[in-house]
Amino acid sequence: MEEYRGSGRGSYIWGRSVHNTRIERLWYDVTHGFGQKWKNFFTDLETNHRLSPNNPAHIWLLHHLFLGAINQDAAEWVHMWNNHVLQVKDGPNRSPRDMFFFSFPEDGARGLFDQPPEPDLSEEVGDISQYGVDWEAADNNAIMEHMLDNNEDEWQADNPFAPSTSAQPGQLSQVVCDAPGCPLSPFEVQELNIRLVATEDTASRVMAVRRKVWITAYELCEEIMGRPGCNMWMNSVHG
Repeated sequence: MEEYRGSGRGSYIWGRSVHNTRIERLWYDVTHGFGQKWKNFFTDLETNHRLSPNNPAHIWLLHHLFLGAINQDAAEWVHMWNNHVLQVKDGPNRSPRDMFFFSFPEDGARGLFDQPPEPDLSEEVGDISQYGVDWEAADNNAIMEHMLDNNEDEWQADNPFAPSTSAQPGQLSQVVCDAPGCPLSPFEVQELNIRLVATEDTASRVMAVRRKVWITAYELCEEIMGRPGCNMWMNSVHG
């Protein structure tokens, strides 16, 4: 953003997470909207139903069974969020979708590929250490507790609003998610799907039913991989 828009415009906020409480507020809503449900579900599978999170074969089975359902939950939450009404200071209450749509005639088209405006060098940024802080969110205990739970390494307990010692953080967050390889042949995947649909309601959105889907699918994978010629995969399932 700084390379494209120019530096000194506040296009990107470097510093502690307390300076990004707007996105933290959104993550709080996402977590309580549907994320916590799936976290609790996966924790239960790991604790009670033989899921090994470090086993690529188990992760493949999770993706195969539930990735579509997670994406469906996310898409529905996005639709709800984009259409819920927000209180707008000094303006009419609008949904995010309305604000995006009506901003085109009011402010002009925007995007990554529009012509960047000339930087306003006369603009005074003010106190850099407080730039971007959403004080209303900072006073919300629920949002701040959510931030602390997910950003322990960035928190200074003695001074939560201390400015960063560097203009750039020492470590950028990165999560590399390589798609797990399928331990089954295409024919075996087809067999798994047919037998699973015949015994479980794979379309159900009830988490207790989804737990049964996992248990049955796990047992079917054990059976399929335990056949002669498939023993090489047994360690992948047991983990």
